[in-house]
Amino acid sequence: MPPLDLRSFVARVAALVDSAPPADLDETRTWLVEPFLETLGWDLADACVTDRSVDDIQLEYVPTVESVPALFVAVERYGDPLDESRANALRTAMAWTGVDRAIYTNGRQFLLCSGATDVEYRALTVAELADADSAVAAFSRAACTRRLERHARDHVARQLAVERPAVVESIVDCLADATVQGNVYADEFESATDRFLDRLIITFADDEPETARTGGTDDVAIRFDESTITDDGESTGSERDRTARAELDEQRTPGDGSIADPTSTERANSADANSSTEPDAPDGADEPDIDDAPEPAAGGRDDGSDRASGSDGEGDGGEYVVRFFNERGSIGAVGHSTSAGALVQAADYLLERGLAGVDVPWSPDDAESTVLNAEPTCADGSSMTQPRKLSNGLVLEVAGTVDARAARVEALAARAGLRAMLTGDWE
Repeated sequence: MPPLDLRSFVARVAALVDSAPPADLDETRTWLVEPFLETLGWDLADACVTDRSVDDIQLEYVPTVESVPALFVAVERYGDPLDESRANALRTAMAWTGVDRAIYTNGRQFLLCSGATDVEYRALTVAELADADSAVAAFSRAACTRRLERHARDHVARQLAVERPAVVESIVDCLADATVQGNVYADEFESATDRFLDRLIITFADDEPETARTGGTDDVAIRFDESTITDDGESTGSERDRTARAELDEQRTPGDGSIADPTSTERANSADANSSTEPDAPDGADEPDIDDAPEPAAGGRDDGSDRASGSDGEGDGGEYVVRFFNERGSIGAVGHSTSAGALVQAADYLLERGLAGVDVPWSPDDAESTVLNAEPTCADGSSMTQPRKLSNGLVLEVAGTVDARAARVEALAARAGLRAMLTGDWE
């Protein structure tokens, strides 16, 4: 691939800004961002979607390759700093849709994001672009075309996510036309269609090889959410994400939540993906650890027979993912190689988001057994079968079949005011 003409672009920007800096967002887009994308080879007239909202973030540009979204571009006005919350929302949208390249810029600073659930960050000033040709080239049309050359299921997820408003409207119109007084139920049709598309996008986006999802290990706990590069509390992502957040924190202007002039330091290589650890069992509990589940039958997957008999029915090589949604869309996910581990991860996640105020002992409305308590005992005083201590000291009952644990995750999410979608080996 021929080298990008980044030096000419940087020189033109310097001359333009010296004479008359962009005064608003439109000028920033027209004078700075669009020439930058064209330098990368993107045809904005014929192969780019503009001004779309994806997973609760506004995107100014979504360049495409044969109608498949290849790159997310978010833009701030030239005089405004980059904002941490929007940078993190961009990362969440990448994880949600499978789009693995994104640029966040105000024309002066460029945050280059690559990857999907495990994002690498490269922060550059406009002057540094010319000396970072190889890094910037990964966001060019030629590089993105090579990555999308062979069709994959996640191409469908990308298209559905970007075209979601039109798809929802079309389906709702069809349902209204097909039913008596259908317009009266338009809100219900829209809500149901949103849930359907949530599941469809997740199903098509989840198309990575087993080794890529698990990092080649037998027992993996993964976690990503909206706090990964924000300023509130500990990061829960991989070591790479923590490194990125630390560098963004250094760039942040004190007190305003923005990102100041970025450095050109490259992110660290990915560390061990198994950075989330499970809580220890409470003192005195003699039950086996949740990861001591029996090995699966030949084939390595639960075929459902063990569920009916009440046994665990899973080994250490599975993938149990729980994605959480509020009324606006997805807000994060947790996962584990066992359903019991995923239940623990989900409970800890929910304790930070509305579940902490639950009165214990607690059990779902339609269940007799105790799910959460301050001690490893049930409401009737009997001992829990397989208790696990959570991060806030409460004790969670994880015993039961895969289906029982799935129902428990959904009940806990509902108690926190959220909705849970279970994918992977839950079904």
